[in-house]
Amino acid sequence: MRLMLSRKGYDSSTGGCPSPIFPDGELCSLPIPSADDLRLEEVGHRGRNLGDVASQLSGDTHRATSGTHLDPDLDAGARPRLAGWRPCFGQTLAAQTHLENRSVGLGDLFLFFGWFREVETVDGRWRFRSGAPDIHCIFGWLQVGSIYRLDRGDEPPSWACEHPHVRNADLYRSARSHNTLYVASERLKLPGVAGRLPGGGVFSGYAPGLRLTAPGSSTRSLWRLPTCFEPRPGAPPLSYHAGPKRWSRDGDAVLLRTAGRGQEFVLDCDSYPGVYDWLAGVFRAAGQT
Repeated sequence: MRLMLSRKGYDSSTGGCPSPIFPDGELCSLPIPSADDLRLEEVGHRGRNLGDVASQLSGDTHRATSGTHLDPDLDAGARPRLAGWRPCFGQTLAAQTHLENRSVGLGDLFLFFGWFREVETVDGRWRFRSGAPDIHCIFGWLQVGSIYRLDRGDEPPSWACEHPHVRNADLYRSARSHNTLYVASERLKLPGVAGRLPGGGVFSGYAPGLRLTAPGSSTRSLWRLPTCFEPRPGAPPLSYHAGPKRWSRDGDAVLLRTAGRGQEFVLDCDSYPGVYDWLAGVFRAAGQT
């Protein structure tokens, strides 16, 4: 199995502010601005309207009527759904080529992470809590159940007609687009994870086990990971992170200075079997098992 650590949601260049961790611990990845015809106000999260949330946190840079790119689309409650809907994710261009070059396929697991910060309400409006750290945090998952190469004429499921990579397929007509849709498996199959979790979804709330950024770090791009991630001879390292200067020991863990570029960081778990235990711990820490 391959693990893909996939950077998604608002960042410093796309969106311009973190996604919120609400006072009740809920993680809400804000979908990036775009020219898509879906508006922020048409997307919800646990009873909250994302148009209101994004406009308040961005200082009205993004308005409720702004277009948004809802991808990955992991939360069944975010929008009205057609029968048969499953979580799905689209990818194109260089990022998709990167996945193809690493033979990402059925059964492989995306863990989606993004830039998050705690928020609070003041005078009825959301704002970022003063002194709260900026962190990279995992917010959702998708285990690949099927793959549709839309640029090659693959016909996606009828319920996927509103996904932006299907609904706005004309934007990806280029022969170089590599427009691809990944659909979640019906159930998650992962060593050490019991129960009947769906193949894709969002974590129900923040837990320390979902945090990637090293505690006390002044930059969210410095991660603290178990030593099972550390590159070793004869095994391909986490993609974009082959340089030895990116890695350093920190007691019983490793620190990783993550690459600023690249959306998808891919690791062959069979070459790093300890990562299976870490993955099981991620789901346990988030109360998903």
